[in-house]
Amino acid sequence: MRRICASLKMVIVCSLTMIAVTGCWDSRDVDNRLMVGALGLEKSTETSLRVWFRFPVPKAIQGLSKKDFFTMSQIGFTVPDAMNKIKYKLPKALDASSTRALLLDESLAKTGINPYLEFAIRERSVPLDAVVAVVRGNMERIFTSPNPTGELAGIYTKLFFEPYAGGIPRKNKTRLWEIYAKLYNPFHANLIPLVTEGVQNSFEFTGNAIFLNGKIVGELNKDESLLFEIFTHRFHDSEVELMNRSDVRIVHNHTRIKTKLERGIPIIGLDCSLVTTLIDSSRTRKQNESQIIAELESSLNAHAKSMFEKTQREGADVFGFGNRFRNRLQPSQHGDWPEMFKSAKISYKFHIILRNTGLEFLD
Repeated sequence: MRRICASLKMVIVCSLTMIAVTGCWDSRDVDNRLMVGALGLEKSTETSLRVWFRFPVPKAIQGLSKKDFFTMSQIGFTVPDAMNKIKYKLPKALDASSTRALLLDESLAKTGINPYLEFAIRERSVPLDAVVAVVRGNMERIFTSPNPTGELAGIYTKLFFEPYAGGIPRKNKTRLWEIYAKLYNPFHANLIPLVTEGVQNSFEFTGNAIFLNGKIVGELNKDESLLFEIFTHRFHDSEVELMNRSDVRIVHNHTRIKTKLERGIPIIGLDCSLVTTLIDSSRTRKQNESQIIAELESSLNAHAKSMFEKTQREGADVFGFGNRFRNRLQPSQHGDWPEMFKSAKISYKFHIILRNTGLEFLD
């Protein structure tokens, strides 16, 4: 009897082990899936939107088309609705888990992005680390034109913002999870890259769109975007600052931020240290070290002034300064931060070290 029980237990254990190691019964082979490289969202009517899909095509099945991608679009009331409808047109399963980029049409972004991104958080069908950008121009052309350097759909957009590839400090890289986290955080507004369709390439970077309550309320240009990267500790690699009589490369920075609350008014002080190198200078009107530093400091002060004027006018704290005041305010006051940011007193000071690594030394 004991032997029978032992044998029965062994059979049960072996059966459970076989069930555990077998594959999912409802899995689809990779050859039977169409992987989305990039998604584009634009308004179709007041109650619907058009979703653009760009699918990479493996070289083995490119056939006579010689294209490494194909594009489709679908109108729906929501993004999941458009995804479900387009499945009726596809010969393979739609797989959005490989999406590298999510592009938002500017007109849609002006009306509010909250309802169009909620699906990604609830369903998790789109990776939360996908890069997001606002498109000014023809969404159809961007999705139907081949990438100039030949990368598969979606990868081109991701590499455009990656620090190890085409990304530079002025290009503010924003991920999907960052946007959604700030949509419901009154202390931190969104700043999303703004691109326009290019003539010789897919698109080009023009600045950053300022968001408040999920809607575009302003825009930072390229120079102001550089100051944003410096003040928020997002600066990476190096960046060239062009001036009238010399060109300087910023190679390192460190910003110290001090905050306090006086009679309900936020006081924010920024102390920024920059390490720079001289990469070129005028041959007709030479400058000494102090003159170059003074011109660079004047340029940075002008960019910082215009940047803070734009953001404070709208009450859009894209820098996240409000998070430093969270424990100084009552929970009932948290929603008042955008108005408090408008009246905040912000000061900034630059300490510049110039390393002359050129062939000709300065006086």
